[in-house]
Order: sequence, then structure tokens, then C-alpha cells
Amino acid sequence: MSIFREGWAFLNGHRRWESQTAMVCCGIEIAARRAIFVALGVEGGQIVDRTGRQRPLEIHDDEDPAELRRFRREAQVVLEGWRPDRVGILQRKKIGTFASSGTTFKMEGLIQLYPHRPVAIVPGQELRAFAKAQQTSVRPRYAYQKNAYLLARYLLHQAQGDPAFPAGD
Repeated sequence: MSIFREGWAFLNGHRRWESQTAMVCCGIEIAARRAIFVALGVEGGQIVDRTGRQRPLEIHDDEDPAELRRFRREAQVVLEGWRPDRVGILQRKKIGTFASSGTTFKMEGLIQLYPHRPVAIVPGQELRAFAKAQQTSVRPRYAYQKNAYLLARYLLHQAQGDPAFPAGD
């Protein structure tokens, strides 16, 4: 499912109604009981941030079923609003000193239940390799969105070859 852009276009001095499909990818980082969503699209060969004023979604009590249902519902509403072509979650550490908590695994599972698109889990080292190879300048609206923004860029690159950076694969 893609977002349809409709509007008046001018071709050879004539005005005509035009519909165009825009690719949209959503990157999600889950950390410290919150999920950070960033949606990027491609319009006219340029990357456009579609995130708007989306704030991170949080779970305050991971043992409250109503709270988990609320989180799932809100995450699906966010994704339904953007209707992304690709959705990815940044993989978290499972063991070790900086291992993720059980809450973040619950959040990941609830987001993966999104019914309209498969949700990919992208390893951090793959994302770092992409950033290094492409020398991507990350320009999210807020600093806390950096990893989710980079993940959305990575998904765009995988889907169609990042229009801002030629594919080096």
C-alpha cells in the first residue's frame, strides 16, 4: 500500500490532474519503554520526512493488559496514517551488559502484529555499515530520532536504491 499524491500538474503549459504513488518507509527504534517512529517518503527524487509531530509511544506498566492493548492500538494507528511500503525495527541486544528489557521485547512483538506489512528486524551492525558506506548525513527533526531516521533511510535504499545516494552495492 502506498500513499497516493494527487494534485494539479503542469505539462507543456497545460494543467492536468495527476495521481502519483510515493514510496514510504517507516523506521522504528525501541528503547527505554518507548518506541520512536520515523516515516520517510520519496517525492520527485527527494527524501521527505513524513513523521510530522509524532511523539514516541510509551508503555508505563508492561504488566497491565489494557496498557499493552493501548500501545498496540496507537502503534497501528500511527502506521495506518502513513501506510508505509516497508516497516523495520532496529534490533536490540538480547544479552550482555546493555541488554534490552522484557518490556521492549513486548513492544517489538506488538508492533510486529501490524497486519498490512511484514515488519523487518534490522541488525544494528547492518545499519552502521550502511551509514558508513553511504556516508549518509542524518538530519532528523529531533536528535532522539537519529537511529529510527537512519533505519528509514536504509529501508528506502533497500527498496529502490536511495535517490539521494547512488547504490554502491
